[in-house]
Amino acid sequence: MATGVRSFFSAMRKLLSPLYRRVVRPGVADAVRFASVSPRIAKILLLNFLHRSDYKRWGDSRNLETWWVERTEKIAQLVPQRSRVIEFGAGRRQLEKFLDSSCSYVPSDLTDRGPGTIVCDLNRRPLQDFRQVGADTAVFGGVLEYILDLESLVQWLSVQFSFCVASYTYVVPVPSKAERFRDRLERLRFGYMNNYTEEELVSLFEKSGFHCVKRESWTTQRLFLFARQPSVAPKPATSLSN
Repeated sequence: MATGVRSFFSAMRKLLSPLYRRVVRPGVADAVRFASVSPRIAKILLLNFLHRSDYKRWGDSRNLETWWVERTEKIAQLVPQRSRVIEFGAGRRQLEKFLDSSCSYVPSDLTDRGPGTIVCDLNRRPLQDFRQVGADTAVFGGVLEYILDLESLVQWLSVQFSFCVASYTYVVPVPSKAERFRDRLERLRFGYMNNYTEEELVSLFEKSGFHCVKRESWTTQRLFLFARQPSVAPKPATSLSN
């Protein structure tokens, strides 16, 4: 145990050293900003090291923002009709209210979200086998950013489901190293555990046999419909405009 803790703090020092050089040293204002976010960054780095999700944050319903409902409604419109849906990160279970009446719904989350919830930590390996649930469509609203090993998750999805509908706050490519660094710092502050551009995310799904059928915008995020068999992918229940 002591060896593991020492290894963590050694790894954290290596990760935080560039933050000190680039953020703290240049000036007082940046130093104050760094001091204000460093505890949160340290927490995320610890969770990364332990391959754990933030149970404390997501177990508190006050952290489930009501303004996310708009995104949930848009996600529901991308779900194909007659889908058997499992929602990962079900939260307040708003999605089931917006799905087409031909769809069925199963909630899944880190903690119990009511009747029928399948409790699952997507940062734990090995991932559970959901094929016995009978769902063909996996939905992720505001979840993929918090997955440490997103590549293995997508590979797992390709075995478990035919369709995936997901939102993602993507990295905007910038030429400056300083800008890229500030973006990474901000993503750590939000608790994000991975960093993909929009096209990198699409490529990640394509490598596991998915095809991007449709993509839409919501605030700074993209909403995606991925299909494992694009030639037989049904049309979404409602077509959205960009």
